Amino acid sequence: MKKLLFIAAAVIGISLLYSCSKDEKEPILDMTQTQKPVFATPANGAEFILLEAQAAQPFVFQWSPTVYNISDLPATKYILQMDVNADFSTPITLVSSENLSWETTVEGFNQKLIGLGLPTGEASTVYVRVMSFMVNNTGYESIYSEALTLSVTPYSALVYIKPIYLLGNATTAGWSNTAALPMTWVSEGKFVIIETLAADAYLKFISKLGNWAPQWGTDATGTPEGGPLSYRPDETVADPPAIPSPAVAGDYRIEADTVNLTYTVTPASAQLFLLGDGTPAGWDNTAALPLTKVSPGIFEITVALGGDGKYLKFIEVLGQWAPQYGTDAAGTNSEGALVYRPDETVADPPAIPCPAVAGTYTVKVNLIKMTYTIQ
Repeated sequence: MKKLLFIAAAVIGISLLYSCSKDEKEPILDMTQTQKPVFATPANGAEFILLEAQAAQPFVFQWSPTVYNISDLPATKYILQMDVNADFSTPITLVSSENLSWETTVEGFNQKLIGLGLPTGEASTVYVRVMSFMVNNTGYESIYSEALTLSVTPYSALVYIKPIYLLGNATTAGWSNTAALPMTWVSEGKFVIIETLAADAYLKFISKLGNWAPQWGTDATGTPEGGPLSYRPDETVADPPAIPSPAVAGDYRIEADTVNLTYTVTPASAQLFLLGDGTPAGWDNTAALPLTKVSPGIFEITVALGGDGKYLKFIEVLGQWAPQYGTDAAGTNSEGALVYRPDETVADPPAIPCPAVAGTYTVKVNLIKMTYTIQ
């Protein structure tokens, strides 16, 4: 009897184990729950004008990892692709690895662009995406990131950098895209203009005269002082909102950063005065000499300057030491960068040295490029 009970218990135990093993299902890869890679840099809509002088500088793409709904999967591999076609019908591979970034140099990226057949010295549109898959890929596990749309200008040698343009009912150009105002390139992706803006109106940036695309506006967070740029690459994309102008009309320094997709609008000097122990005014800020305003942000004066060991500066308001412009350690007695002191909380910048030989000189100030010359 005891032997029969033991056999029955064993059979029941085996049945229970078998039942439990049937209930415990293996996890299943569900691609609908997969998080695709997302680019961290560069920003979608960024504009890059590549320069031979910057050939050795790094050029980087970074993205987030693909996240699947289950763990303990084989390693994920990433292929970074670039194409001149939005449908990626003829892509080239920039890199294939398990890393989440690809770093090359400006020269290296420039060569990739030329390899795509892009013209040098001209802006072209390219598309970049990441394809990820598992090392033992069967095809099912492949997934693509959203594509980046980039404006790129390759070089063959030093090239003329085409401007972008400012327009809007806040500007003297109005909304005429054929009369938009050219902006000055000041550094990688940054363009600046000083323009007299009307109050409580709007402005935008365009890439080509006579065309409404490519175009940059802003979004709901954009303010008259600054904010994000929203990029419209072509006519298939809706217009972004226009950028509001300041509440007070006047001269403003407007900067568009087409790489980081930001803009700033700051008051610009409506007048400038020259002073210093190398000038007839001395350091008397009530007697400083007015410069002639050639155009918004551009000033000049022809004046007698003292010799070696003498200095000069610029101020905006008679009788006040701020706002003020000096230079930096690299500034010379013929040219250099301007350093701005907006108010009394900021330390004085170094004074600008006068030429070694006393005489009559023309001093020019460019608040767009933030430079000066003495000739």
